[in-house]
Amino acid sequence: MRAAPLRAVLLDMGGVLLRMHNESGLPEGEADAAGRAELLALLRERGGRVDEGDLEGLLFAPWRAEYERRYERQREAEWAPHVERLIGATGARVTCDEVLAAWFRPYGEGLVPLDGAGATLHELRARGLALGLVSNVALPGALYRARLAAHDLAEPFAAFRFSCDAGSRKPAPAMLLSALAALGATPAEAVMVGDRKKSDVAAGRAAGVRTIWLRSHHVEGPEPDATIERLDELPAALDGLQR
Repeated sequence: MRAAPLRAVLLDMGGVLLRMHNESGLPEGEADAAGRAELLALLRERGGRVDEGDLEGLLFAPWRAEYERRYERQREAEWAPHVERLIGATGARVTCDEVLAAWFRPYGEGLVPLDGAGATLHELRARGLALGLVSNVALPGALYRARLAAHDLAEPFAAFRFSCDAGSRKPAPAMLLSALAALGATPAEAVMVGDRKKSDVAAGRAAGVRTIWLRSHHVEGPEPDATIERLDELPAALDGLQR
């Protein structure tokens, strides 16, 4: 039986569109240290009485304890209670968004597009396909969306779903189904593209969406409907799924 005509493509972000530099998509190592320095400077500038130990004890350590349970809970750890604890203890006049943006900035500036990302997105849009981005991220999606925009990768998308904001994370199908509803497409009319079988392909299967795996070392999980070696192979792979 011929597959339903393709109307929408859902894409993961890290490892598909942006090179994230690490598995978590969060500041680590030198980027973490630079981000904490920026955060300390911001808090002190806004009247906070704070040192580096406060950042770890009041914010990062308690958040990390929740973050380690994200697979069990199928949702991301919340930042707000921990940021509010830090703000209350230090007396700084800042918002939660400002705190997280300061820590993220040095890391975020290092995120760069993967080869072929921009050209592939624009080719898909030229075909009349609706595009949605569906990504597991531990920080607010606005931070990553700004990095996509900085590299001209945001405009082609008509829907964005980030797990930190959505209250769900892949492999649960909720974000995919929500994005498809926003795009006006059914699961039978869509494809999910990602580099992780265990989350991207599994989420696609759970949502009833065809799947394409961008080959990576994340090999555990269900088999996709098609596999590509590079993102610029995606248009041809989509053609293959519809034959």
